[in-house]
Amino acid sequence: MLYPIRQRLTLPLSLASLLLFVLFSVAYAADPPPDKSAAVRNFVNDAGAEPEIDWDAETGVPTFITGKFPADLSIQGQTNRVDQAHDFFNRYGNLFQMKNPTAELALINATDADGSHLRFQQMYKGIPVWGAQLLVHSQDGQLTAINGHYQPGIDLNPTPGLTAAQAETIARTHLGAAQATLLANVELVVMTYHTEPAALTWLVQLATNEPLGRWLYFIDAHTGGITYNFNNLPHVRNRQIYDANGACSTSSLPGSLVAIEATGGTLPAGPAKDAFDYSGAAYDYYLSQFGRDSYDGSGAPIITSVKFGTAGTCNSSAFNAFWNGAQMVFGSGGGSYNHFAKAEDVVVHEFTHAVTEYTAGLIYQFEQGALNESMSDIFGVFAQQRSTGDFNDWELGEDLNVVFRDMSDPTLYGQPAHMSNYNELGWVDDNGGVHTNSGIPNKAAYLMVTGGTSGEITATAVGLSKMEQIFYRALTNYLSPLSGFNDIKNSTIQACQDLIGSFGITFADCNQVQNAWAAVGLGSAALTASTKVYLPVLINGTGGATDAFIYEPNDDVSQAYGPLSSGVTYWAYLQTNGDVDIYHFTTSGGFIDISLSSLPSGTNYDLELYNNAGQLVGVSYNSGTTDDSISGTAPAGKYYIYISPTTTASSTTDSYQLAVTYP
Repeated sequence: MLYPIRQRLTLPLSLASLLLFVLFSVAYAADPPPDKSAAVRNFVNDAGAEPEIDWDAETGVPTFITGKFPADLSIQGQTNRVDQAHDFFNRYGNLFQMKNPTAELALINATDADGSHLRFQQMYKGIPVWGAQLLVHSQDGQLTAINGHYQPGIDLNPTPGLTAAQAETIARTHLGAAQATLLANVELVVMTYHTEPAALTWLVQLATNEPLGRWLYFIDAHTGGITYNFNNLPHVRNRQIYDANGACSTSSLPGSLVAIEATGGTLPAGPAKDAFDYSGAAYDYYLSQFGRDSYDGSGAPIITSVKFGTAGTCNSSAFNAFWNGAQMVFGSGGGSYNHFAKAEDVVVHEFTHAVTEYTAGLIYQFEQGALNESMSDIFGVFAQQRSTGDFNDWELGEDLNVVFRDMSDPTLYGQPAHMSNYNELGWVDDNGGVHTNSGIPNKAAYLMVTGGTSGEITATAVGLSKMEQIFYRALTNYLSPLSGFNDIKNSTIQACQDLIGSFGITFADCNQVQNAWAAVGLGSAALTASTKVYLPVLINGTGGATDAFIYEPNDDVSQAYGPLSSGVTYWAYLQTNGDVDIYHFTTSGGFIDISLSSLPSGTNYDLELYNNAGQLVGVSYNSGTTDDSISGTAPAGKYYIYISPTTTASSTTDSYQLAVTYP
């Protein structure tokens, strides 16, 4: 089978007798560049099926691979899952243009909730490539997906000509803040993000008060120039509440201790009491819904400071809330504004920034930063809805006497709700629009929970409880530092597929997740049974007295031939090369068996089975004239059989044989 030979459906596939119930999706990403065809062909030949691959338009390497992986990559025969992952990259590393996969990938962490998930850091000659991570997912010992961001073609001198101390001085001088706090040891990294060509840099992380920030500086380790810099400050039940007493400087944080876990319940009404209650609510939400013990998953103390900043003296502190990498900080407010710990959704929003830092590690700039903000908005609203029981509340910050954003209609507060209105902003303008463009995934999340129509696309409600699990799995298991909107689309669809059968999640739910993303301009809607997907074809047939003679116009599924009778053999051939034949039958539910045999010499036909919702539920993609079959237990309902040639070498004179048995 050659790749690509035509637009193919790209789903988890099987070579023989396998009935799969999976989401019907089509690969809408661009075809791989020509030099990748051999690599993909090797993968297809080994797996016996085409994977679904999203390709990075700039680097030409995959950002998401799902589908059927080679069976011999099973954990059986491997020492552990890390060896399994290395085996994949050693065999197919040319997909990513890797030269030495073992040396280029360093394991960061591994989790085993709902399958295995490994996170690898890209390395260049022992130096981390900043933000470049690959995630490897498996279930029951078999690989299921690989995603993330890998930067190929790095070629630079790995020996710095500048010391870490010199780089720190350069960063402080540029920032104009000699007294800024150094947040971490200065680290040597390869910088590729918004950097061409790749550069060896010293990463300097500094915290300042005016302007309030958590600054990342990438100083060229050879020239001393500033390669890149930005503010990465996102606007945790061991609770510790501190009073900042109106201080304007982060150097004064956390402030005076006013309560710990054992004493917080006796606090009088006010900012400290609100912070104690709502930080506890954030902890309880993540523990009860996802089994997560604090923001780091390991019971970290939740340190919170209130009454930070004084209105009129340091407004950027007083009218703000943020996670600074170690604690949550809530401004004093002032004027018509309540103090910033007054709103539960705001507190959970900041807590979620901490969760994100310890999982996906999304950076706080451009599309990645907007996604970071959106994740915090989504879980902030979800948690408050559960707490108050008001499931129509999609506003952020209303308890501060001001509404910042509305997920149900982002345009009410100046945010786009569709990719066609995405704001291309410079990084100095709200870090590239992190609080602006977050309206797009926010709107998609709203549609997933409640249902609705945007443009010409309608999504049916999936519901809050299901979407909580889907978004959490996507955030913690699939996203990486450089993930953007297309990544969260792919990740939520994949997470939904992973969770089918759990939390009441169904295939239909996954279709609606896809539809919601399509409604905001990300991808295309899921196909339905009425969708026309193939050109018209004419089928003629001949056979003996016990065989059925068929004629099927094949304009679309509404004109598919049938219903096929159980146990009857059908003979047919294609009218023109490359056309597709469609049949249908209805079962009361139970074991079904479909066989495609007697294929004409020199042809190669694929056998696919769809349910009445347009979902691909069974496949057989054997090569050449080898018989194809699908069998297994199917729910009651109407099904469509597709017979499609994989090349133009189909026969318009010699027939194939099709038979189906069903209850």
